[in-house]
Order: sequence, then structure tokens, then C-alpha cells
Amino acid sequence: MRTVLITICLLLAGFQGAARAAVIADAPGDFLSTYTGPHDAGLDVVAHEVTLVGDRLNFFARMAGPIAPTQAIGGVYLIGLNRGPGTARFNNVPPAPPVIGPNVLFDSILRVNPNGTGQFSNLVGGGTTALDPADINISGDEFTASIPVSLMMASATLPAELWTYNLWPRNGVGSNVQVSDLAPDDGNSPVQVVPEPGSLTFCGIGALGLLVYRRPRKSHPSALCAQGRRTSPRMCRC
Repeated sequence: MRTVLITICLLLAGFQGAARAAVIADAPGDFLSTYTGPHDAGLDVVAHEVTLVGDRLNFFARMAGPIAPTQAIGGVYLIGLNRGPGTARFNNVPPAPPVIGPNVLFDSILRVNPNGTGQFSNLVGGGTTALDPADINISGDEFTASIPVSLMMASATLPAELWTYNLWPRNGVGSNVQVSDLAPDDGNSPVQVVPEPGSLTFCGIGALGLLVYRRPRKSHPSALCAQGRRTSPRMCRC
């Protein structure tokens, strides 16, 4: 029992470490050939990650340059989520051409603006919800957004741990030629599930408690005498 519990805790700890370290790299300077806007480093994705921690989905992205200044050229950062009913939407709404990301599937979009505001749009069920600015942080060339899963569940057909996503910056909205980069290049990346810190703490406490419980106990001399295991007069006072 002790070995099993400790093994489970170690596996959880290893899983947490691996998930947190699995930031996905994207090649710098890989602006889409169809992109007609300025090649600003702030619109070039170099790393991204989406993790599920408890009841929140945490979005992370790093650009090759600072994010805030891209507001002057219409910069926006969109994350397309496939929550089950996702389809290839880049090429089915005019003015869509040229073709980009034919294997990028999404049914909703999380938008992060360079000024720290954002919104979530449900493309299947309809409706747009403004995000709490306190949930968005922009620092230099990185942005993070921590969004309640409950906000994004309407019309989803899969649990959040099975969702996938793609990130693309743009210099404005309306046409595919405004999309500067796709991350990943053509397809979706999976949401990574990260155990909450409390679950590992509980495991640690449980393992420690089990170790204490299983620790060999010293018997009192009188008990040993009663069992006939001590015969020395100096040890037995029965």
C-alpha cells in the first residue's frame, strides 16, 4: 500500500512537471507567405501553450517582439478553440482567399488585444462575452489569459481536457491576408492538463502519514514479558 501511494504521487509530480515544461516552440520569422501586413516581431509567435488547471483554462504566448506596440498597426491575438464541433473556418467565409490553415479547426475564438482587454466568441452557439481585464496580463513579448472554463462550455461537445487550439496574430480582422502567423503551422495543439498543487500536497501528506503509520513500533518491556519474550529479571517486572 505504501509503495503504491508513493508511486502515484511521484507519477503525478512528474506529470505536472512535464506539462508545465511542455511549452510548444514555433519557428521565429515564419510569417505566412500570404500575409500582406508589416513584419512586426510582435506579430510573430515563437512559443505557445494552453493548460487546464482546475476550473480555468490558462493561455500563454510569446512573440518575437513586444506586444503592446502592435496596437498601432491593428495587432490582435486570436486563439481558435476546437471544443468538439470545430471545423476548418478560414476558407469558408468571404473574403477568405487566399487559403490558409486548411487543417486548423475551431468553433470559438478567444481574442486578446494589445491593450490587455479581450473577449470570447462562440461561433456555434452565438454570442460574445467580454473578458475580465484582471484575467489578462501582457508583459513585454508575452501574454497570459486565465479564463473560467464555465465561460466557454456553451455548445461544447467535449470536456475541456480534450479541447485543442491554434493561435494566430493578425493586423486587423476581415481577410486571411491579415493573418501573420499560425501556431502550430497547420493543425491544432492539445490542451494540457496540469494537476492542481493541492492534489500533490494531499498525496505528500498521505504518503507521510502512511509512512508514520507503518513505522515499526517498540514494545514495552512488560508486554514482552507477558509474551514470554523477556526472561531477564532486570527486564521483567511482571
